[in-house]
Amino acid sequence: MRARVLLSIVLALAAHQAARAQQASAFATPARDSAAVFVAMSHFAVGRLGSECLAVVGRAESPKAFADAWKDRNAPFVAASTKYLSRRVDEAGAQGGLQRREAAQAEIRQVIQASGENLLRTLLQGRKEDGCMNAVTLVETGVLDINTKLPQYSEVESLLLWSQQP
Repeated sequence: MRARVLLSIVLALAAHQAARAQQASAFATPARDSAAVFVAMSHFAVGRLGSECLAVVGRAESPKAFADAWKDRNAPFVAASTKYLSRRVDEAGAQGGLQRREAAQAEIRQVIQASGENLLRTLLQGRKEDGCMNAVTLVETGVLDINTKLPQYSEVESLLLWSQQP
């Protein structure tokens, strides 16, 4: 009888630990991955756009100031993306150590940069001066801000709500 009670307790503890481990990674979903990368890619692309275009269109502000203005307007989404991607990297490290953590961080960075470069190429098609003027205008007028007009807004909003949970 005593052994049965002890076995039941051990099995209950094991089940509880397994459930907690499963909950720890339950935050990660393909939709959140996509939304977080989209936000990070947008921020990266705006920064690169500033580097490529501000001088071309005769602007004296720094690329960092240009990107920071976009970041400020989109701060809740940028914070949500950063929190989520940091947690994904932490999870990789918890599962596979420092090497897996660094690999996950490099993979995320590569996806963000490649997607951002593709967006930049799309925005700057044609004559560089015209593309730069158009792209800078899109950023400054908020067209490239994260808002309800984006097709993926529901995923980004869901990421934001996730990030606000305790």
